Amino acid sequence: MRFLRAAASEVIGLFVGDWAQTIVSVGILGIGWFVLSRVHAGGIAFLIAIALAAQLVYATTLEARQTARRN
Repeated sequence: MRFLRAAASEVIGLFVGDWAQTIVSVGILGIGWFVLSRVHAGGIAFLIAIALAAQLVYATTLEARQTARRN
């Protein structure tokens, strides 16, 4: 049983390196889905994509700075 848990944890770790970043991304998608279901405007999907891209750039920059400080 421990082997299966360790294997599952390793597989999840390959796809999800940072849980906080994942939670923020899922939150952006959830809020975007909610807004899109209420407001039917084409530009909102573009704003969601921009928000996801900005979050990715921010998280990557933050991680790079933390890694640079450790070294």
